[in-house]
Amino acid sequence: MTLLLPVTLCLAATAACGGSDSSGDDTGPIGARQIKGVNFCELLSEDTMAKVLGVKKLEPQSSGATDNCEWKIPVDGGADGALQIGSYYLPEGGDGMTTIGGLQANRQIVQTGCQIVVTGSGETDPAATSANAVDAVRVWYLEQGVPDDEKCTAAGKLAEEVMRALPEA
Repeated sequence: MTLLLPVTLCLAATAACGGSDSSGDDTGPIGARQIKGVNFCELLSEDTMAKVLGVKKLEPQSSGATDNCEWKIPVDGGADGALQIGSYYLPEGGDGMTTIGGLQANRQIVQTGCQIVVTGSGETDPAATSANAVDAVRVWYLEQGVPDDEKCTAAGKLAEEVMRALPEA
């Protein structure tokens, strides 16, 4: 009986502290990601995206394309929000250069929504420039009545989830 107590305490401490079951997959460096040929419409579930954005529901809007996908965030018709995810290019330099999940990114307000564009090359320096267009992922999020900073915080979190879900390059 006295041997069971130390073993039980040891197992409980390992589980409580994360022990060997903790996976650092969602906090470490993202690195280069494959963007071409990815079906962005099915990369993350609607439930996952809604949870990250803090909305109740997303409804897919059929366009037939898999490299540029759209969802409606139903509210009441005219005030419905919108979400777009797809392949893009990274606009380098100028306003809005930042990082998302450690990767070079650009953040701008475009058509009253927050647009986050994250490089797939693995570049981490927001000030780095390239002579060529850089493949990237674009997340554009619009929700009526939500301040720009809140929209961009939510869009940035979703952009990081998208990048982590993409296959490594």
